[in-house]
Amino acid sequence: MKNLILYLLISITLLCCTSKQDESVLLFNKISFKLNNAEEVVKIDTKKKEIFKSYFDTNDVQIPLFRCIKSDRYLIFIGIPFNTTLKELTDYSLSQSLNQTFFEGDSTSYFYKTYSNEKEQITTYARNFSNNLVYVLTVTNSTELSDSLFSTKELSNRFKQ
Repeated sequence: MKNLILYLLISITLLCCTSKQDESVLLFNKISFKLNNAEEVVKIDTKKKEIFKSYFDTNDVQIPLFRCIKSDRYLIFIGIPFNTTLKELTDYSLSQSLNQTFFEGDSTSYFYKTYSNEKEQITTYARNFSNNLVYVLTVTNSTELSDSLFSTKELSNRFKQ
């Protein structure tokens, strides 16, 4: 009987500890960014930094790279802007080799832009959380993927407070 009780307690403990939790990346002040299936947070190496910086023409905006999320078909860069405002980020355009294709936003809480060129679909999304900014830049080569995973609604829903 003792063995049975011990076995049940160990089984219950293992089941409770191994249940899949909603994975997310903690940003700040209990704000987190939800990860989808097949996404993983990867180390920010020199190559990832270069990719991220390649979309910015100048150092006019300061957006240090905070996290990089990778999937088989896309990259998501999360930056925490400082010494800037949402308005300044809204007015800033990415690299000259990209054509802005869409803009949505207001002047106080968020903006959403899409860009494209022959090879890539780029989405930028910035959001204000109680005067703390988060900047998301996504890169993929698939328009369909960009439209479905990186729409305003989908990106907004990935933030948890």
